[in-house]
Parts: sequence; structure tokens; C-alpha cells
Amino acid sequence: MIGGEDRIILNKLQAMLKNLFDHFKVLYQDISEKNPHFVSEHALRQEEEVYNKSSKLTYRNAVISSIASIKRRSIPDSASHPSVGTEGDIATREEERRKLQALRLSVSHLEPYILTLDEMKQWGYIVEVPPGEGGDQPSAEGSIKKCERCNQPFMVKRREEADECVFHWGKPFSSKTNGEKRRVFTCCSRTTDEDPCSRGPHVFYEKDPEDLHRRHAFSYTRQAPSATDGETSSVHIDTALDVVALDCEMIYSTGGMRVARVSVVDSTGKEVFDEFVRMDEGVYIIDLNTRFSGITDENYAMALLPLSSIRKSLDSFINSDTIVIGHALENDLKTLRMVHHRCVDTAVMFPHRAGPPYRHALRNLVKEHLGKTIQAGGGTVGHSSVEDSIATLDLVRWHVLNGPKPKPKLPAVPEKLDE
Repeated sequence: MIGGEDRIILNKLQAMLKNLFDHFKVLYQDISEKNPHFVSEHALRQEEEVYNKSSKLTYRNAVISSIASIKRRSIPDSASHPSVGTEGDIATREEERRKLQALRLSVSHLEPYILTLDEMKQWGYIVEVPPGEGGDQPSAEGSIKKCERCNQPFMVKRREEADECVFHWGKPFSSKTNGEKRRVFTCCSRTTDEDPCSRGPHVFYEKDPEDLHRRHAFSYTRQAPSATDGETSSVHIDTALDVVALDCEMIYSTGGMRVARVSVVDSTGKEVFDEFVRMDEGVYIIDLNTRFSGITDENYAMALLPLSSIRKSLDSFINSDTIVIGHALENDLKTLRMVHHRCVDTAVMFPHRAGPPYRHALRNLVKEHLGKTIQAGGGTVGHSSVEDSIATLDLVRWHVLNGPKPKPKLPAVPEKLDE
């Protein structure tokens, strides 16, 4: 049986807990429907944190201080928002963030993660320049291609003349409704038997290295200067960085899917390059793909340099010794027509349990390991290549600090071609 003094203490604890519950309920008003357990769970844990750190004399004021802290937080719009959690959770995340930001990735950190040539081939990287001069067929305008969206054959036309395609921009997945299994699309929840939800022009996407080479020629990254180069030219200073993270945004054109924005950050996450890319002469836009690329007509109007000039600009930051970090980096290198052999890929670093070619989405990895939300437009505003570059860099930092240690391996070295 509980005595009078103990009952008073218990009532006091319950009152304080109820107070915490009420304030977490207000704080989580926009996310509680999808996360119904958050309010009670976090209120209980917050009370426990306060109880463990205070005495009978300080307990009440400590709870009041916690409530004041909760009231100062911004209303979260997702479970990964910085406002979500107890004071202890937030302090732990902040400490992890400080450790992450303090880590400047070096070559020695990254050498064990550089993909070997065999790994690059397994993940679809182009490891040598395809044969031929390249760039002799920049546009497929007027030819027949298979539409990437509806799988129907169509004649390639520029945006002003393009024929309409009806399609789903999302992917089909299996769903159960009232015990009945159905295939529905992520974009609109319509079944595969219903009409598509979106309209736009027919577009095409080429994968074959020789086809890509014909549109715009591949080339190797600039060769790093050797020690003897330094001896012969004392005034020459190579500005290339040891480590960069890179991301591109792509649009559909009469030359296939082409790069329209390139972003590069250094090993600290500082932006060093961010440019929109003008289409090559004779290549015309079909669709800016804004839902995913984030590129608008206003953005594209700022594009001054074609890809060849962009590549020359990138030479200032990247040479053959630079370690390039990216997520599904083979796609970025292909659209840049860049052949590079010192690559760290977070799609490989955080492997999918099903193995290649399956991979986790960048936004999911960032949410799981960094507790942050990126690409949050819900299929309406597109991605930011700067944001994605920084997120990829932070994932590598996290893995270096917290992930399993890789087995030592030799860095990838390009194979010598037969002469």
C-alpha cells in the first residue's frame, strides 16, 4: 500500500508527466498521425531523463525547464526533423553532427573505399574511352526511339514539336487493400489497370557506351602532374583537390539524357563549383524533367557554357589523382562523359541486401544515418545537386566514423590498353 508521502510524490510525477505529454502533443501535431507513438514515448523518456538528473528539490523546476525548451522548438514536419526527440536525443544528435563536421576527409581515410576496376565494371562504370573520335551524332532528332516513359516507339522531336505521352512518373509496387493484393503506382496510387496520371513529351535514354560516345565524346580526367613535371616548371601549381563530392542534374534532350547542372564540393563540404550547362550545338531540349532535376526554364536561361567548357572548368578541381565521391556516381560520370578511376560510391559503401544492381536511394540513406531529410519536394520541386553532394560527403564521413572498417585493397588503376 502506498503511503501518504509516496502518494504525493507519485501524483507529482504523474502531473509532470502529463504536462510533458501535453506539450509533446502540441509539438508533434503535424507528424503524430504517421507516428502515433512519438508523443507518449518521448514524454516518458523525457521525464526519465529529468528524474535521473535531478533531486526532490530540483525535479519540478527541471521539468518546467524541459517544457520551456519544448515550447521553443519549431513544429516538425517529418520524423527526422531536428525538433523531434527528447533533450537527450537532440544533444546526442548535435554531438554527432559536430564530430561529423569536424572530420575532414583525407586520402588516407578514403583509399580503402576506392572502387577497383572490377567493382566499377560490376556497377556499370565506363572505365575506358569507347573507340572512335566521338561526338559525330550529337542529336537523334528525326529518328525513331523507344520512349523511356511509356515504352512506345516515337519520333524524336524538340520540345516545341514533341508528341504527347501519358505515363506514370512513379514506380509500381504491391499493395494490399481489404486483403486483396494489387499493383499500384507510387506517384498516384492508381492500379496498373487504370489510366496513367501524368502527361508530357516522349523522351529517350541511351545506355550503350558507344551510343553515348557518339552524342558527346568521352575523355579521361586530366592527368595529374608527375614529380618530374614539378622539376621542369617551378611556377606551375596544380589547383586540383585531393577529395571532392560531385552530383549532376539531368534533363531530356534530342541527344538523350544530358547534364544540365554540375555541383562540386570540397572535403569540408564547401561549394567550389555549381554551374548550369547549355546543350551542345544542334541538341534541343525535350523536357527539363523539373520534377526530378529541379531545373526550370529560368535556371536554364542562366546556362552559358556547353559541356566541353564545363569539363575544362572542372580540370581546375579534378585530376586523375583526385578522389571523387558520389552516389550512383557512374551516372554522373556518364553524363559528364568523364572516365575516372578513383571513385568512392555511397551506393556501394552502403550495400543493398539484394546485392548489385540494387541500391538504396540517397534520401533514404541520409534519413537513416544522418537523421536529415533531403529531396523533400514530394515529386514537385526536384533535387538540388549541391544539397545532394554535401549529403553524400556527410554519408562518407558518417561511415568513416561509425561504419565497419573496410578490408585493405589496392586502389583501382586503369588497365593498359593494347597498343
